[in-house]
Amino acid sequence: MTVHIDKRRSFRNPVACPVYYSDGDFHASGMTENLTSRGGCLRGTHAVTVGMQLLVLLIRPSQEALLVKKATVRWVGDEHFGVELSEEDCGPVGELDEADLDGAQGTVSYMTH
Repeated sequence: MTVHIDKRRSFRNPVACPVYYSDGDFHASGMTENLTSRGGCLRGTHAVTVGMQLLVLLIRPSQEALLVKKATVRWVGDEHFGVELSEEDCGPVGELDEADLDGAQGTVSYMTH
């Protein structure tokens, strides 16, 4: 019998909201499956690889959109992938300004739909 230990530090609430993500070379869209301040599970239109750094825009219902300047892909499944988030790399889109973007690590790409 195999025992699986849940290494997550917090319970992941089921959350379904549109998401746009990019590594600077591609732009893709998808949906969240679950989400916490430390990570989440996404399903999207473009394949990613473990270790990839993504810029993610979450369109939260009844709230401001949330821009995650650095989301690290931690695992990849058939149609889903998991990302690790850091609270210091997240911010409501309405509160971000040019100074915030200038301090971003790596390529900053503007995603439009």
